[in-house]
Amino acid sequence: MFSRLTPGFVYNDISSDITENDLDVVADTWDMDGREVYRGTRDPRYTHANVYWLYDDTLERVGCAEHDVQDHAKMQVLWFRDSEFGTLLQEDWTVDDDLWSKLPRHVFDRCLNEGWTTPESFLEHCLQGPVRVVTPSMLVKRPVVYVCSKCGRKSFKDRETCETTQCALDFPDKQKVFFVDTDCMVHVPPSDSRVWLMLQPHDDGSSAQEQAPVELLGSPSQAQRSPPAPSPPHVTPLSVEQAHSPQ
Repeated sequence: MFSRLTPGFVYNDISSDITENDLDVVADTWDMDGREVYRGTRDPRYTHANVYWLYDDTLERVGCAEHDVQDHAKMQVLWFRDSEFGTLLQEDWTVDDDLWSKLPRHVFDRCLNEGWTTPESFLEHCLQGPVRVVTPSMLVKRPVVYVCSKCGRKSFKDRETCETTQCALDFPDKQKVFFVDTDCMVHVPPSDSRVWLMLQPHDDGSSAQEQAPVELLGSPSQAQRSPPAPSPPHVTPLSVEQAHSPQ
């Protein structure tokens, strides 16, 4: 989940579980973007911003509020979404059918027979043509492709028998790009998604993500607007741990 406050920062801990930091604490209810949620305490793991995880009334984690370290009033709210791509980019993506239903029968049969059943193995055998599959992790760090200067073979592996040069994965045909998760379910971006900008080649032939440190990957959209400031918390607090205790 890309930060909207700090360009390029990625949140990897985005499960619905309560963080250890928020166990056995009293959580106030807040109105965030029109949603009433419980806000935990500041997560000390993060230093790029003051981060507070948000929980719904069943105490499942549903997002976070990030505040500028110097100016607490400057904040952004991020939400977990049904689509991994939607969560990563904070956009309204939809989940379609699986990848295999999009392929011609003979292609599907070959993938099954050869064992090319993961996004990475399938993509490996698409590199010579225009078809591409993209996973969320590939948006965070674009894969490196090894190209043989003799035979022209492309691979994600550097083969000793070839004289290879490295380049970033390219996307020659926008119409032949499939966004998939680890289960090979296809995710469909909104018409104004910034994902296409992220897939564009850069002057040095690599992605912006590859040039950044481990936790500074990618570039959030400049067009994102700040959400309205949250309303003050309600009076009645709730113990996160108590709410999980059996009745």
